[in-house]
Amino acid sequence: MISTFSKRIRELAPSGTVMLANRIKKLKSKGVDIISFNLGEPDFDTPPKVVEAAKHALDRGDTHYTPSLGTNELRSAVADHVWNKNGIPAKVDNVMIMPAKFALYAALQALVDVGDEVIYPDPGWVSYGPMVQLAGGVCRPVRMINDGYWHWRPKDIEDAINDRTRAIIINTPSNPTGSVMSLKDLEQIAAIAKDHDLYVISDEIYEDLIYDGKHCSIASLFGMADRTLTVSGLSKSYAMTGWRLGWLIADREIIKMVNKLQQHSLTCLPGFIQQAAVTALSESESVEAMRKEFMERRDMLVPLINSIPGLSCETPQGAFYAFFKADLGYDSMTLSEMLIDRANVALTPGSAFGEGGEGYLRMSYAASREDIAEGMRRIKEVAEGIMSA
Repeated sequence: MISTFSKRIRELAPSGTVMLANRIKKLKSKGVDIISFNLGEPDFDTPPKVVEAAKHALDRGDTHYTPSLGTNELRSAVADHVWNKNGIPAKVDNVMIMPAKFALYAALQALVDVGDEVIYPDPGWVSYGPMVQLAGGVCRPVRMINDGYWHWRPKDIEDAINDRTRAIIINTPSNPTGSVMSLKDLEQIAAIAKDHDLYVISDEIYEDLIYDGKHCSIASLFGMADRTLTVSGLSKSYAMTGWRLGWLIADREIIKMVNKLQQHSLTCLPGFIQQAAVTALSESESVEAMRKEFMERRDMLVPLINSIPGLSCETPQGAFYAFFKADLGYDSMTLSEMLIDRANVALTPGSAFGEGGEGYLRMSYAASREDIAEGMRRIKEVAEGIMSA
């Protein structure tokens, strides 16, 4: 009998973070008092001005197809935004509107042929590898080192490059580590990309959530605009995860190729959501308020982690994750299961983010201070029980 499913789907691993989130929702539906720190979703509402803009657009009947590239108004607003804020020399023709996650997927589909290799961080976001696989590519995770903050050694990247290498994926600020790439880090990767004629796919979805250091877009560096595909959006910094609004910034020929994929898949994003996004880009007060609150939660959380026997955490520079070492005698998956079973606390095992994440747990502090305090109290009880056993 012919196999029901394609080989590429059968061999694709499901998202560990989404599977865990589904399990938590199921437990909560049964009345279990779970405190969840696993999903990367702000616990704020979308700013009222943005919601009102969408309502007005709906009242105007803005519910029909839009251009597959996005509305000219929003593309122009994004081009101005990335130029004024990040120094990326973008014009309207360099901008395409699409969900940020889909933009990463589409970028790889446009660049990667069967057998091409793509370098990405380990530990790194759970979907980079599967997206490479879906494009027919070969995954080349490169281990990051942690000497106060997580980063790549240039030699490790160079050692991973061969004649089939096509692109390097970078992520700053990082999910899961919270690290921010320095200008020196970016200049080193830019030099490697130019020396080996590689593309860089830069995932900058957390760019507004930085507490130490400064965000720099690699596309703003000399000679990098034409070989960089920059992905960002409104999900994290504007608390708009459910709106699925992001963008891709790239050379206009790349945009043309990616547009083919959009035309034959999503077609376009809703007009009323794009109108709301135009308003969001002119609204910075709520972004700064959220950033400050996340920073205060971070400064509350890290000392609590470091006060627990067997746990240690560097202060994350950005995003809203604490990625901490757990020396409690168990692998990260087993430990995360124990915390759910014994403490009703959900953290993401570091192994979900690659081999380099083993021995770590990721905790999202996009949660209330009350939940953070109570969650850490429960975690401390489990850790002290393990250490005293």
